[in-house]
Amino acid sequence: MDGEIFNLQKEHNLIKQRFIEKGWITVYRSYKDGEKVETGIYCLLVKPEHFDKYIETRDWGIRWGSEGHPSIITRYENGQEITEYFRFGDEGLEPFVFPKWFNHANERYVEVSQEFVNYFNLFEKANTKQDRTYYFIDEVGDEEEVIKVKEREVRIKLKFLTEYLAVRKIHISICFDIMLITDLKGTDITFTPKDQDFIGETFNYNHLMRVVPGLDKGSFQSWIIGKTILKYDPAKSLIFHFDTYEEDNENFIIGYNEDGNLLKIPCHSQDHQFFTPVFFKKDVLNKYYANPHKFDVNGFHISSSFISLKMDNNHDDYVMVFLNDLKMLPAKEQLHWKHYNIAPEPGMGLSGSYYDTMVMGNWARDSDSVDIRFKEKYVRFNEKWFEKFGWYFYKEQVGTDKDHFNALHLPSENSVKSFSDQLLTIVKLTIDSLNEEMLIKGLPKIENERGIAKFERFLAEHSKTIPDMITFLRNLQDLRSGMIAHRYSSSNKNMKRAVEYFGLKDENFREVAQDIFVKSLYTLNTLSAQFLNENDG
Repeated sequence: MDGEIFNLQKEHNLIKQRFIEKGWITVYRSYKDGEKVETGIYCLLVKPEHFDKYIETRDWGIRWGSEGHPSIITRYENGQEITEYFRFGDEGLEPFVFPKWFNHANERYVEVSQEFVNYFNLFEKANTKQDRTYYFIDEVGDEEEVIKVKEREVRIKLKFLTEYLAVRKIHISICFDIMLITDLKGTDITFTPKDQDFIGETFNYNHLMRVVPGLDKGSFQSWIIGKTILKYDPAKSLIFHFDTYEEDNENFIIGYNEDGNLLKIPCHSQDHQFFTPVFFKKDVLNKYYANPHKFDVNGFHISSSFISLKMDNNHDDYVMVFLNDLKMLPAKEQLHWKHYNIAPEPGMGLSGSYYDTMVMGNWARDSDSVDIRFKEKYVRFNEKWFEKFGWYFYKEQVGTDKDHFNALHLPSENSVKSFSDQLLTIVKLTIDSLNEEMLIKGLPKIENERGIAKFERFLAEHSKTIPDMITFLRNLQDLRSGMIAHRYSSSNKNMKRAVEYFGLKDENFREVAQDIFVKSLYTLNTLSAQFLNENDG
């Protein structure tokens, strides 16, 4: 042990910081650290009108074990007995954390003010009563940690506590009782008695260093006790986490001005209210496709429990949104979209499917984007197949299959990872999901026969011969197997044949992905024509 530890220097520094570290404030603690420093931290709320009296002494006002207990107090006034109920026993003070221990169950845990939890509508995730975390769910559904509760410690993210104090116009007192008792054997510490008060506008504590004979663990005591105050900021009393402000709306590129520079207009502009198109790279949708359990993306909307945005997602290379629709997004999401904003170029505009559907109200037209069109056709085909034959051509999606389907899209970037992710899903949908049992129902069983072979026999049984389709499916399966399902090998003949079939090179992953979507759509259209008497373009 060195002198800094015995002098509780680290603890002095924490008091100066009001126990705030890296954006978090400790409001409760009760344990010994590795240096045998026993730390007790407790907090309570102090009404401003009682603050001057409260800060005059080191007394906490409320101590754990007695906090928050309603009191029934009887007094005599003018010879009459008056009994009153008090929510808290101390006038002007209010508990904020509630340490609880139950001897009969040998259990202890800590609760935090339910009013604070309710104000931010915090969501609790608990491993046990002694290990809980509370989350704030923001306007787009993202989680942010606010309270971390352990059996002997509670920490709160400072920005949330600061708002709560400002809105309630109340201060918080962080009270502390920190003690180290040692015999100082084997140290070079020169003991000097100390009894020093530290008193300021927002703190009042004492550091006592003394000899205490007869203690089992030693005779030297270093002890700090008192409180420090985090006062509310009146300037923040009208700033609320749930408020939105016009200045939070972002500017977006809508074209070029007379000087040839980019023309940027705020999305809440009154001068550009109607049908002003704004264009974005396809990459803007990646975060939504990556969270299919949370966001639904189609040719005309992004939607979730938290946001809804109309958009034209029917182009292969860009996304279009009308300027004023962007103001419906929370500020955080506007920043995301702004990052992918691009200037309009010749040939860019509304897709025919968006115009017909969203502007003219004609819901009959399919999407102009091949990935959206494929997904629409896939669902429609499977439903109509069931209506006609009483079984689904592709097995129904269960579990996470629906999420994979929703996340399927034409890769926005030309990378092997993006390509492989989408390849895996499209093979799962079109080959792995073949209803093999029904395809060969009533046909002779062949040992080790796989899905595409069963499909080919099904076609033959119905006097259908579609060799181009079978060739495509076999090469698609071999491409998936060679790139994803198995370790890549340049000697894999099936893989090499599939690469040649698709013309796959390092620089054309996105182009090949588009070709796979086109051929997969062709498969659905061909089956519709052959079995359902439908001819789709």
